[in-house]
Amino acid sequence: MAKTQYGTNKIKKITAAAAFVSVFALFVCGCGAKKPSETQLSISKDGVITSSLAEHFDKEYYSLSELEDMAADEISYYNSEYSSPKINLLQSEVSEDGNVLLSISYNSYIDYAHFNQLTFYYGTVADAADKGFSVAGDLVDSKGETISFDNVDDISDRHIIITGDKVTIAAPYNISYMTKGVVLKDKKEADLSGVSTDIVQLLLSK
Repeated sequence: MAKTQYGTNKIKKITAAAAFVSVFALFVCGCGAKKPSETQLSISKDGVITSSLAEHFDKEYYSLSELEDMAADEISYYNSEYSSPKINLLQSEVSEDGNVLLSISYNSYIDYAHFNQLTFYYGTVADAADKGFSVAGDLVDSKGETISFDNVDDISDRHIIITGDKVTIAAPYNISYMTKGVVLKDKKEADLSGVSTDIVQLLLSK
């Protein structure tokens, strides 16, 4: 198992986006005004998470190679606790409009939550209950109607996303119910940035 205090010496400021993204933000924003970052998580049906970040990059202060070296160090440190890599840097480049583009894959929600030191779960409702999570009773559908089911067993085999990460999430199945404040961008994609609660839940169609 990876060290529980991973990254605490290097990562001083953890935002809702994620600890790793925060460290990059500190590097790429330079000394000028910081533009808002755009982060999206994509979750596959088998639980692989891909995090994509677009963050303003000030070339006058930092180089892409510095960012790549830091990424390699952070990821290598985490992966060293396992027999095979759990996290991989898929892409790192600077776009023409001056944003650094980062794409990182995580083998599971456990790796994403641990590496970024935040609450994150993806799996069935039944498994979530075994891990101490429960479905919130005030979830709403796209029309604002509150969730309705007679017994939690009725939805035990459906998947749910539970997160403290206020980003855009692309789910593997349609989003049926969600925490109030979530904005659906389409049937499988939701913007969580406007939610006021600490934890956000997305109950999926299956």
